[in-house]
Amino acid sequence: MVIGISANNQNQIDNFVEENGITYPILFDPGGSGGVSGGDTYDLYYLPSDGSPYPRDFIVDQNGIIQYANNEIDTEWMLIVLDDLLGGSEVEIDISFQENWNMIGLPLAVENPDAQFLFPESVENTL
Repeated sequence: MVIGISANNQNQIDNFVEENGITYPILFDPGGSGGVSGGDTYDLYYLPSDGSPYPRDFIVDQNGIIQYANNEIDTEWMLIVLDDLLGGSEVEIDISFQENWNMIGLPLAVENPDAQFLFPESVENTL
């Protein structure tokens, strides 16, 4: 299910839906305390960055657990998360990196977590 959440007034929401042909529901977030105009959802899941905090994107699984939260547009990664949640297939990710550098910190899911060699072509004794 796809939903939108907006702290804008109902007229602005209605105009946005009409102008953009939105067919999913848009929920109204009346705002947080202290005159914060972002709304309760905005405040609760604030993700600091150097850019604009909008749009705020969330993917919630079937158990109501947030599996993805971002305040930058990253449709490629969103599609990967959605595909995985829907029991999807293997996904190829093209990531640019500098040659002769090993990358760490990327999400890794394997069929056999007991495997001894996840990266058979890696350089021994490096991260």
